[in-house]
Parts: sequence; structure tokens; C-alpha cells
Amino acid sequence: MSEETPVSGSGNPGAVRGLSHIAIATPAADALAASLVNGLGARRGAEELLDDGGLRVVFVHLGPVTFELLEPKNPEHTVAKFLAKRGPGLHHVSLDVAGIEGAIAACQASGIEPIDRAPRTGAHGTQVAFLHPKSLGGVLIELSEKR
Repeated sequence: MSEETPVSGSGNPGAVRGLSHIAIATPAADALAASLVNGLGARRGAEELLDDGGLRVVFVHLGPVTFELLEPKNPEHTVAKFLAKRGPGLHHVSLDVAGIEGAIAACQASGIEPIDRAPRTGAHGTQVAFLHPKSLGGVLIELSEKR
């Protein structure tokens, strides 16, 4: 495939439509949200509990960028383990896709290792699947499709 050949376009199943959000792991989502609001003029958005209450997510909007602040409420949650090992910081980058099943299949076909071989429910009722950072330059990538 040449560099000029697009992998996917907006009409193709599995196509990346844009950036969904940037997720930051933090032990204190309220403090980080306040810093983004007060320092950068962001707007605090919705929040919800995921994974049976084990993870609190707080959304903060800054222009066209959305940050998802991840605050673990359960010490056994994967984000709690991430914080213990790496400390606060970038957790993942989420891409908005059209047809998540097709996106997962295209990634697998190209040698990208999925963590989730089938989509699962994410924040705001989205369908999400994660791709292994070892396949993508050390960055955890989330595929996200709005339903």
C-alpha cells in the first residue's frame, strides 16, 4: 500500500471519523478538571460511573478537544493499576470510528493486536474496543462508535 492510499474513508466500514477524546488517568478528577477550566477556559461536561462503579469518568471540553478524566474508585481497576505503575498522565487516545466491528477486523488483518476482539459498552452508551499499545508505538488506542 502506498503512502497516498487511504486505509479508510468516511464511507467505509471501520473508517476513522476523527478524534473522540484524550483520556488522562488521575487520582483526583475534580482537581484536574478545575485546573483545565480555570487555567485554559475549558467547560466541564458530563460524568458517569463505569465498570460497576469502579471507574469515574469526567469529561472536560476545550474547543474541539474533549478530555476524559479517569479516576479509579476500586483499587483493583485497571486504571488504578495503571496509576500505581506509571502515575498520572496520558492513558489512551480514542478514535471515533464508523463501524467498530470493521475497524477491529481491519486492525487485526494488518497485524495490530486488539485487546478487545469484540466491542463493549463505554461511556455515554458508546461501543468501544482497545488496541494493544505494543502494536501502536506504546500508545493505548481506543476505537469508539456512537450508537
